[in-house]
Amino acid sequence: MEQQQAQQVEQQLRQRWQQVKYRILDQFAEVCTSDLDFARNVGDLVQRIADKTHHSERYVETRLMELVGVGGAPTAPQGQPFGVALGQPGEQIGQQGRLGQ
Repeated sequence: MEQQQAQQVEQQLRQRWQQVKYRILDQFAEVCTSDLDFARNVGDLVQRIADKTHHSERYVETRLMELVGVGGAPTAPQGQPFGVALGQPGEQIGQQGRLGQ
């Protein structure tokens, strides 16, 4: 798992979070918006999806890479909750996720 590829995945998720989030929800029906919005990073996102769906982390990584169009395995350093970190300045995607449930 290369850091450069992880950064590419995270960058694509940041740019297209709303679109990709709903694709993830379609792909993995067992996952809810709060699982996605509160993941701290791409690695945490993968783990949360894998735990809920009982798929392997590698399978989830592969599906996420396909959704964002980046090769390599997604990982990232620890940080803010994923949905909040990916929002526009002043926007908290995590709040929207809770309201949408």
